[in-house]
Amino acid sequence: MAIRRTQGTAASGLLLIDVSNSFTKVAVARNGRIGRVRRIPTSSLAKEDFSSLKADLAVVASVVPRVNSLIASALPCPPLWVDHRVPGGVTVSYPEPSTIGADRLANAAAAVSLGAVPSIVVDFGTAVTFDVIDGRGRYCGGVIAPGIPTAAAALHERTALLPLATVRSITRPVGRSTGEAIRIGILLGAVGLVRETVARITSVQFRGRKPTVLATGGDAALVDRLCRSGGRVFDRVDPLLTLRGLLAIAEKNL
Repeated sequence: MAIRRTQGTAASGLLLIDVSNSFTKVAVARNGRIGRVRRIPTSSLAKEDFSSLKADLAVVASVVPRVNSLIASALPCPPLWVDHRVPGGVTVSYPEPSTIGADRLANAAAAVSLGAVPSIVVDFGTAVTFDVIDGRGRYCGGVIAPGIPTAAAALHERTALLPLATVRSITRPVGRSTGEAIRIGILLGAVGLVRETVARITSVQFRGRKPTVLATGGDAALVDRLCRSGGRVFDRVDPLLTLRGLLAIAEKNL
């Protein structure tokens, strides 16, 4: 599905929209550069968030179907909705490609466009996702685990006495309050999850050949800092990685 480039595209730019369960990121890219990123709670999206933007083309990765009609009706330009059928420089080697989240395809497209293959892309959001791209740029599959805010909410909702903890940086491995104990448990659990998952994928999928490990998402930098004491896991932490993937996909479809 190609989008016809209209006169003035370079000037007006490409509208990049990454719709996740918690937040939606919106940015306009011009001449290959991503501009200021707006981060909007997905639950409060409104037509005004899109209708005033100036762009000729839009590329949208959404994992929240209920807001798609709102976005479609508000866009100031033709949309390209990312799915496995849209060319993005990635070959999908997966039994049911229609079930792959658009954000995960965008992350894979970003890894390929950066030349960072073979790779594992770790995205910290409502869920923590690990996506595996082989040395030929093929999407092979991945791993999904609860995200840090999801884990905190689950502990609060499923217990009688545990509070809802705001997860922030920790300075010691033993908590001196219930809230601190929860933060430590969740964050060290995330560090262990990352280390073990990357190690097993590297050993089995890549037969010991070290892939490039990319991280993105709201908690990526925090987990990266905690990993460093035992040796870095991530080769690159990039909060714009998904948007870079959307830009790469857009450029493949112009």
